[in-house]
Amino acid sequence: MLIQNATLDWIDNSPKSTEFDDIYFNTVDGVEEARYVFVEGNNINARLADNSPLVIAETGFGTGLNFLNTVHRFIQHKNTKTKLHFISAEKYPLTKRDLQRTYANWPQFNVFTEQLLAQYPIHTTGFHRITFFNGEIQLTLMLGDATDCFSKLNARVDAWYLDGFSPSRNPDMWTSALFEKIALLSTPHSTTLATFTSASKIRKSLQAVGFDIKKRPGFGLKREIIAGTFIKSTTPVIEAKPWFSLPKSARPTHVTIIGGGLSGCSTAYSLAQRGIKVTIIEKEKRLATAGSGNRQGALYAKLPVTPTKQGELHLTGFLHTINLLKQTDPTQSFWSQCGVAQLATKENEKIRQQELIDNQHYPTSLVQQKSAAELSAISGTAVSSSGLFFPDAGWVSPVDFCHALANHPNINIVQHDIKLIEHTDQQWTLTNNSSERLHCSHLVICNAELASQFEQTKHLPLKAIRGQVSLTADNADLPKLDTVVCGEGYISPAQAGIFCFGATFDLKGKQRDVTQHDHDKNLTKLADALPEFHHALLKKKAQLSGRTAFRCSTPDYMPVVGPAPVFSDYIDTYARLRKDKNWRFEGATAQHYPNLYVNSGHGSKGLITCPISAELLASMICNEPLPLPKTLIDSVNPARFIIKNLIKRAI
Repeated sequence: MLIQNATLDWIDNSPKSTEFDDIYFNTVDGVEEARYVFVEGNNINARLADNSPLVIAETGFGTGLNFLNTVHRFIQHKNTKTKLHFISAEKYPLTKRDLQRTYANWPQFNVFTEQLLAQYPIHTTGFHRITFFNGEIQLTLMLGDATDCFSKLNARVDAWYLDGFSPSRNPDMWTSALFEKIALLSTPHSTTLATFTSASKIRKSLQAVGFDIKKRPGFGLKREIIAGTFIKSTTPVIEAKPWFSLPKSARPTHVTIIGGGLSGCSTAYSLAQRGIKVTIIEKEKRLATAGSGNRQGALYAKLPVTPTKQGELHLTGFLHTINLLKQTDPTQSFWSQCGVAQLATKENEKIRQQELIDNQHYPTSLVQQKSAAELSAISGTAVSSSGLFFPDAGWVSPVDFCHALANHPNINIVQHDIKLIEHTDQQWTLTNNSSERLHCSHLVICNAELASQFEQTKHLPLKAIRGQVSLTADNADLPKLDTVVCGEGYISPAQAGIFCFGATFDLKGKQRDVTQHDHDKNLTKLADALPEFHHALLKKKAQLSGRTAFRCSTPDYMPVVGPAPVFSDYIDTYARLRKDKNWRFEGATAQHYPNLYVNSGHGSKGLITCPISAELLASMICNEPLPLPKTLIDSVNPARFIIKNLIKRAI
């Protein structure tokens, strides 16, 4: 959902909020003051010398000064094995232009601000993960109200920066509700906090949730400030949905992945970037031979008229994939950010698109309404109707993307067709079709609909949906095409002299051969969107080739990402849901298989859901702060189908 930007006045190139009538930092020595209050107040330098990852959370990102101060110290003082996770909430984010103007004051931070600005997200509510220095530093920027954001965060915080405009000017942030969320994310006798305020009300509120608060000398003309250590929780922890609780385990040194498509390669990359050795087991001779094997795929998020969980996941994933592609292929050799035109070829789609624009949930930097003439000019050829244009979207070669992700020194690829997995003697034993056995401590199943072939995951309602794309050679008689065009199907600009268009969607189809019937379907979709292009193609009597594959989907069209639940134990533990869906299961936790995870069911949205799901899974496995809000993590949890079926009395 669209979020309101900060409105600013400027004093000597330093921003001042007009909303709160307050400055973001001291215009004289703001960098030193912020360092003294927050970095020194939490003893960050000494903590960076430890081997353990350091998790810092902040209540107001503002200009990012505290983040920049911290990463500057991180580079200077860190142990070689230390990772920094910085989490920050911001209700009124500065625009990229305003940040650029602000950062001109701090040339000492240029190496960090350049990376931040390059990945700075479009301003939509939710979590946005940004990585620096090949993953050594992770920034999770949560756009929205601080209390709401931290209530959705899954993390253990080591140090808190309680920043934001002063309590007298921004009382809606400095509330007991926020402090209770902070306490729930803190560890007794370990987590610290620091803040610039010393107001009695704030001290007492922090003490009330379990912090031991001490006064410190202030900076400059300020007489005193406060810092503290979390001692004990005074708020009882009641898990509303215990079936979605996540198991914790020690960080592994090696992980095995079954499946070498986009899901498996993305997961392998996210783990490898964390220094973990990964083995991808692929049953074919090459990676990405099944659903991830198409020549091109449209890279965009089809937005809902009103916000939904699915829409939030798709948008978050789209933005994440764009940043990942910029890092792995900055020259755009196997992808193109050429934009996507989503046409309203049917009247109901025209109505839907108008409602989407009228509701104003999305910024114009993300999506714009265009006439048929405007889209024709953008596309380079005549389109049939008006529609939406996504300027940052484009196309990707899934095959090349998979190979780029898997081309990592920590990733090894082997060929086996795994038929059986068993957990014995604290490890997983994998048996292939030749009765050979492999062993591993941590296992991730990423082989699409085949994930349900194993006893441990056979309850997952994965389904294969057949699709066919059509291919034809570019030539001088065909109209120019400069952007991806989507209607009922899609067509991308030619890659290496070949156009790719389609695709069919066959829920019951099982045939693996390319058929003329499906070519005809794809041509009909092409005619609806690009009539001149279609006419030129027929006039030329162009030869069509194609490819079929099976998308792996789920009943709710959300992917399956997370730890594998023990089906029988979930049934026994939560059987009461059959009679009362609101029953409180205090202290009841069902079992998961040890160190077994699933990443599947991405359907036709894998380009935008696989990389963010991989980041989620890698964060789970490594016990790091999770990159998505709890609401989305729960919505992709593999246990959700067991719970839904218990409530419906289907099992």
